[in-house]
Amino acid sequence: MSDDEALRLSSPSPANKPRNMDAAIIALGIMLCMHGFFLDIIIIGILPFLSESAGDASRAALFPWCLGGYAGFGSDKVPNLAPTHRRFIAENAAYAVLRGGAGLYVFLAPALAMPALVLAVVSHFIEAVTIAWELFSHGAPKDSAPPMTLMGIFASWTLATVMFNTDYFVVDAASLLVIQVFVGLTWAAWMCGVVGIKMQASKGTQMS
Repeated sequence: MSDDEALRLSSPSPANKPRNMDAAIIALGIMLCMHGFFLDIIIIGILPFLSESAGDASRAALFPWCLGGYAGFGSDKVPNLAPTHRRFIAENAAYAVLRGGAGLYVFLAPALAMPALVLAVVSHFIEAVTIAWELFSHGAPKDSAPPMTLMGIFASWTLATVMFNTDYFVVDAASLLVIQVFVGLTWAAWMCGVVGIKMQASKGTQMS
């Protein structure tokens, strides 16, 4: 093997040596890390261990389904760190792996980031569709809608950043298509949730 061939084989390939990060890429990485590690780990997973009242307040404001129910669907409040609540914490720890992990790939290994970003977007869809189900079928309060909306925003944000930075990420057609499909499905779930809110409002008007 010649010296030139050895140098070529030992040098990083262009796919492993992307251009420097710009503001859009940094913002995507920060969003994924904040969403995954701060919200899903610190707020949902650690706060209830530090303060029962703060944990209950965050559940009531953002995640009422893990309180044990809402009007017309259950009545007994699940205590802080009871089994239902602990399982909710475990669910969000899994989300943290998918989202925060994808954020780390954005910063540390962009050549390998696409599969992680696909999984992050799919996790956004899963959360959006489960919230939409609660709103549409089980009368969840309309305060459940903001997290559902954020899932669509975060999924779309990921898609846009990838599509406009193909010289930073190694974007394969199959992964890009999967992200596009699940962004569409996430917003379709969002629409079902909005319909659920409208149905609840209509029932309330008829009863008053």
